[in-house]
Amino acid sequence: MRFKQTAIALSLTTLGLFFGNASAEAFTFKGHYSEAEFEALGIEIPWAAESRIGLVGTGEHEINIHDATNSSQNRVQANYDNWVSGQAVDFSLIFDSIAQTLTYTVGGLEISKSNIGISNFSDLLIRTTARVNGSSMVVDNLFLTDSVMSGAIAANSSAACSGGVGCSYWDSEYLHIGNIVGSFTLTGQSTMTWLSGQKPTRSQLAYQIKLVEGEGDVTVPEPAAISLFSLGLLGLLAKRKQ
Repeated sequence: MRFKQTAIALSLTTLGLFFGNASAEAFTFKGHYSEAEFEALGIEIPWAAESRIGLVGTGEHEINIHDATNSSQNRVQANYDNWVSGQAVDFSLIFDSIAQTLTYTVGGLEISKSNIGISNFSDLLIRTTARVNGSSMVVDNLFLTDSVMSGAIAANSSAACSGGVGCSYWDSEYLHIGNIVGSFTLTGQSTMTWLSGQKPTRSQLAYQIKLVEGEGDVTVPEPAAISLFSLGLLGLLAKRKQ
């Protein structure tokens, strides 16, 4: 009887740890910030992925992955000349915590940065900016999968410049997602819009996915292993009862 009670308690405790951790560590939408509010937080951004309208035909890059210095020596980049006003473009950002690699894909064009020296990102901040009259930048239809759960992010990040309002650096908007665990995949769509004859250039219309380093390595429980362990104990109890 003592073994039976102990085994049941252990099995339930193990399952409780799994479900408890999944709930406690589930990623969450933490709100929106202005540029000034973001600056006031004093958050360090070791890595970011960026898409910008660039300057078609000049050889300038439109997408990149860069570190805090944004130095060309430690940045991967590519030309993407397919922006169409008002047309949504699919993107994804994948972080492999084991290989310490970031992979950024925009409209089917993929770039990757390896050996980034970080094994855990806890937060994402998606920044949008629009600095030419009649232009707007929207990042939406977000879906995130990390080592604990998968789910849609109902909120979006958007910026618009119209009549001289919302057109400065300080008018950028941030969307904050926190409590991310381990490797992750973020997917979504970006839509750039501008007036005919007033197309922005370079970073006048852009978005960045800024990454915040977490604290130390993350150990994630394996659901399959936990379930098998618990089921095995219950099966053993049933056999002893027979």
